[in-house]
Amino acid sequence: MPIEFVASVAGVDEESCLVAAVGERDDGTGRALIFQAGDEPPDAQDVRLGLDTYCLVTERHGTAYGCVREVSIDGGRMRVVVSEDALADLGLEDAEIIVELAADPRALVAFREYLARILTYGRPDARPAVLRV
Repeated sequence: MPIEFVASVAGVDEESCLVAAVGERDDGTGRALIFQAGDEPPDAQDVRLGLDTYCLVTERHGTAYGCVREVSIDGGRMRVVVSEDALADLGLEDAEIIVELAADPRALVAFREYLARILTYGRPDARPAVLRV
């Protein structure tokens, strides 16, 4: 059964890396998805360690690299599918996540822009097969 939540907040940042995030509440409690990528091309060490792609972080600080298989945003609804192999690392019970995007419309425009940049960062084989943002 998919994980579902309503994101009342969305935000982006690029101070030390590219970040696009959605969460249930502005106080940081509840469900959250945080997508991150470097702001510089991956270096040799990143490649050697398998960190030459984006990462996804959950509200429990579960982290997995290159794990997003599909992302689609249709109106006010985002569907994310992660690889089954990443579930334990992310602390998730299901690979499908449905997010009702109820955040400020201006914040969602920036979120979508950054999300597209983040999910196309690094090695091509880690990019989502479906990316409609």
